[in-house]
Amino acid sequence: MKKIEDYFVFEFENLSSTMDVAKEFLKKYEKVIILAKKQSEGRGRYGRKWFSPEGGLYFSFTLKKNETTNFLSEITSLSLIETFKYYGIKNCKIKFPNDIIINDKKICGILIEKSGDFYIVGVGVNVKKNENLKINNYIAMEDILNIDLKTEDILINFIYNFKKITELFRKNKEIGLKEWSENLIK
Repeated sequence: MKKIEDYFVFEFENLSSTMDVAKEFLKKYEKVIILAKKQSEGRGRYGRKWFSPEGGLYFSFTLKKNETTNFLSEITSLSLIETFKYYGIKNCKIKFPNDIIINDKKICGILIEKSGDFYIVGVGVNVKKNENLKINNYIAMEDILNIDLKTEDILINFIYNFKKITELFRKNKEIGLKEWSENLIK
């Protein structure tokens, strides 16, 4: 086990779903990140399957209800946009309510579930090139950048951006919502 910021991080080779495991870990930890190299039962909204082959970044993290969790979808999507910008991917857009799109292709999905006084946020990012992604009209970060990326570095960058965007919403939610709205597909 390691830590990123104040989150305990648990890494797994293969899980059914990081969301399900995060819910179990809530019994012992308040702030946890569950990370899997691949998922057999990754899911999106309405029980849709999230294709999760090895080479993607699949994680769920927990968050106790607070003054900013009403904007959790907006904060998460903006944090992902900022993370992609850091890597030089600048033309991503938010497809409401839970997808990040670039060039009409899905690069990332978000799932948020409530569990008691906590939220579990699941994120799936297509990182490594994979021919099966193209069949499903998805795109990977490496398809765009043509460089080798480390999923752990992307996760660390996301957590940094998540804290920064959360603080923006805490100080001035109107500015945060304006920025989110500017990144929506309209």
